[in-house]
Amino acid sequence: MRIVIPVLNFGKSGGYRVLSKIADELIYLGHTVYFMSPETSAPPYFQTKAGIFWVNKNGEIVEPCVSKNIKTDRAFTIFLKLFRGLKKLNKNSYDVIIANHSLTASIIKFAGLKRKSIYYVQAYEGELVSIAGGLKNKFLGYFYSLSYKMDFFTIVNAEIYLNYKNLKASKLLYPGVDFNLFYPAKKNPSQGKKIIIGTIGRLEKFKGTRFVVDAFKELKKKHPELQLHLAFADANDFQEDKDIHCFHPRNDKELADFYRSLDYYICAGYIQLGAFHYPVVEAMSCGIPVITTQYYPANKTNSWLLRPKNVDDIVSQFELAINDFLVQQRKIQKALDDVKQFDWKVVGKKFENYLNDFIQIENQDKPIADIKNVSS
Repeated sequence: MRIVIPVLNFGKSGGYRVLSKIADELIYLGHTVYFMSPETSAPPYFQTKAGIFWVNKNGEIVEPCVSKNIKTDRAFTIFLKLFRGLKKLNKNSYDVIIANHSLTASIIKFAGLKRKSIYYVQAYEGELVSIAGGLKNKFLGYFYSLSYKMDFFTIVNAEIYLNYKNLKASKLLYPGVDFNLFYPAKKNPSQGKKIIIGTIGRLEKFKGTRFVVDAFKELKKKHPELQLHLAFADANDFQEDKDIHCFHPRNDKELADFYRSLDYYICAGYIQLGAFHYPVVEAMSCGIPVITTQYYPANKTNSWLLRPKNVDDIVSQFELAINDFLVQQRKIQKALDDVKQFDWKVVGKKFENYLNDFIQIENQDKPIADIKNVSS
């Protein structure tokens, strides 16, 4: 099978890691995979075995730009490059196009290629944009949400999205985890030494970093040995607190090392609860006790669950976690068992099965409305 995946650029978010890993797994299974990206994008942050079609404003395949002075393309320019690039591709040179973002789905729709395309949804992007506030973001949120009404063969990455606002799907594919990187380290129980709690310190309000910071300040009153480690946060924001430390992992290996350096991982995100959340899964895979709002696969048997936007609850759940070693060990082991489902080989094979379902429907030339009714 020959597969093309248009992307707006190659970023550092977990969604791009998923695309790179899915592409690699499909290649291992014997398929041919190419990404299509504007030539001004940075090279893939997450390495992939897939080829890359770099396209210019005329849709021509060119060499990527390497100048450090190139400005990031505006959304319309990206749209135009990918639109023209897809239109120029010989339709007999590929079997499937994979949309992975609201904008790439719209590009595929306007290019008239929906019948050869599937849509892999990793988040309800319209809501994520709208929550930032402002008229522009509200418009973008509305525009992004329209992509879910385009009647693609749709695969979602969490059960919550099977029926979520405008989004309706019948195919579910959780992302995977590289267990060669994210694995537990042997740790000795703390004996009077510092206790390290950590989180991914993202800027977006809905990630909940500020609730973790506020809870840390409360916990310090009782646990003076406590430290807070933040990944990807700006150290300038925390200069006045010597027990808050910021780290910037440069790759997945360093990110896994960050998790393994912790005694507890806390997630306080508060939107689209029930969605797959990489930091929760990665921390679990590293054998770290997880205190979190209800993101998949967290539950009462493998973690300590939090009420959203509640500093006091973070404090109380931390006290429960730190004061019962036997419960802590049971939950860590249950978490390690629960993340086994995310093996990339399993994920890749399931994705291949969905592609085969789609190709079978396309070959039968059924009406597009019938696509979403095919069983998993």
